Amino acid sequence: MMTKEEFDHQRRMARRERRREHYRRGLRSMAIAGWNTSKEHNVGTLVRTAHAVAAQEVVLVGDREWNIEAAKTAQDFTDVTILEDETAFLDHVRNRNWSLVAVELDDRAVSLFEAEYPQNPCFLLGAERDGLPQSLIDAAEVVVQIPQWGLVPCLNLAVAGSIVMYDYLAKLQRKGALDRPDGGLVPQESREPRRSQ
Repeated sequence: MMTKEEFDHQRRMARRERRREHYRRGLRSMAIAGWNTSKEHNVGTLVRTAHAVAAQEVVLVGDREWNIEAAKTAQDFTDVTILEDETAFLDHVRNRNWSLVAVELDDRAVSLFEAEYPQNPCFLLGAERDGLPQSLIDAAEVVVQIPQWGLVPCLNLAVAGSIVMYDYLAKLQRKGALDRPDGGLVPQESREPRRSQ
């Protein structure tokens, strides 16, 4: 016979699995990738934002080790793929049928405000210090630059990733192509009530 605690735990796990299945059915055909990301808090923020927009996956590329515990709950629902190098990443992009969109300062870059994204975008963000290698920029279908008016020439990687993911959703919304314009992938009846503290 099961104890009350065991029963409650089993019930919570079943509800969590139902929520996970519902969430996964609503994933968007988009991904976000970070190249040689050196700051773990950026990885955690990227995973959390990818989860919030229902991106299919987060891809981390490079020879670094990442601790993604900062986004533990989001990681439970969002696929995180770790790849060793540029070749593995480009193979992964091709195999998953992603359209590579580099987010970088480059002569070829179009302003975020005018950018038209391809289907199945995989937004690739450069390392905090060195940006993206030119070979990856050249491999991209589209190169997007986030307009800035301040004196610091670049944004934090997680901030830039969040901006482009939500810009993509905003453009889908304007086209009437956003499947859940009101937000919220989890049906109201399966949401857990907020607990007062």
